[in-house]
Amino acid sequence: MSSMTLSRLDNTVATIAVDQAASLRRLVGGPGGRAVALTGGSATGVTSLTLNLASALAGLDKRVLLLDEDDSRHNTVHRLQLRQRFAFEHVANRDVRLDELLLVAPGFELMPLTLSRAPTGHLPPGRAEQLADEYDSLVARIDWVLVDARPVVEGSAPGLALAADDVVVVITPSAESITDAYASIKRLHTEFGRRDFWVLANRVRTLDTAMALFKRVKEVAGRYLNVRLKLVGFVPEDEQLARADKLGQPVVQAFPQSEAVEAFTQLASVMQRWPRRATSADRANLLYRALDVSRRLASLR
Repeated sequence: MSSMTLSRLDNTVATIAVDQAASLRRLVGGPGGRAVALTGGSATGVTSLTLNLASALAGLDKRVLLLDEDDSRHNTVHRLQLRQRFAFEHVANRDVRLDELLLVAPGFELMPLTLSRAPTGHLPPGRAEQLADEYDSLVARIDWVLVDARPVVEGSAPGLALAADDVVVVITPSAESITDAYASIKRLHTEFGRRDFWVLANRVRTLDTAMALFKRVKEVAGRYLNVRLKLVGFVPEDEQLARADKLGQPVVQAFPQSEAVEAFTQLASVMQRWPRRATSADRANLLYRALDVSRRLASLR
């Protein structure tokens, strides 16, 4: 394939991705809950944060669905010592219904949803619409959809972070996490048109430390990208988090008096005051649009 053809293909993919990303943010969730994706570099604690934030939201009497894109042995399913019977490829192949992926977690519902392992770019005609209807039925009763999103790695297929109403980028004091955070923000902005990001500092002791880390990311991003970043809060280093993981429980339940629980509860409360998202009368939802992006990109390969 010539370099000119490759360049044209790259430009076409980027154009489709930006257009679809805008639609995704307007339409995600349809009649159901607001979708928030947490993402970051490796070893930043995204899975633990998503799990415990889901539990904290449930503690505020919110109905929560956690979508887990991580299919490793360190994902939420394994941390909570749950048994996963089916994966999304079984749904795509019509072996089971979408709701058969649901697992009952402490205070919320959990759905393993790794689209990358299923033939999402080549679904039979009408299948994406059927899955959209099933998803609508699931999220109609949900207040918040949290996504444990896979890292936004350059060159990888777009994941559910692309489809979320809000993206929370997780940082820690490590230099690598700051680099990964900037790379994630840069890709979601330059390739998929996202401008607004929340930033969450993890494993820090004080608000001053969190602010200093946030300032580093914001200064670098502001120098090269037309984006808006806001610090949503911080979660302190707390050994009770690791102990709760070993027990297969959210820290909110295992150690309700811990310092980390206070942070998660505050974060869950802050989220209730986030500006309302844009809405649309279009029926499409997160899952449908994610599948549509996969289909369009597959047609270009």
